[in-house]
Amino acid sequence: MENEKLEFFKLDEIDRKVLLWLLAHVPQKSVTAWIDYIATEYRLSKSIHINADLLLAEMQDEILQKPDEL
Repeated sequence: MENEKLEFFKLDEIDRKVLLWLLAHVPQKSVTAWIDYIATEYRLSKSIHINADLLLAEMQDEILQKPDEL
């Protein structure tokens, strides 16, 4: 996996910042919905394939550290 680009780093700088902000401020369901949305947008508008499940797994440690507010 060292040679593979992490899904997180396929996002542009602003989207990485948005994702990190979301992780700190919104419930997990909202983060999951945003990841699904952004993966679709990247595929359709930029032809960049982002595996939403893999991106969510990469962020799982951050999500687990924050209790779900729902």
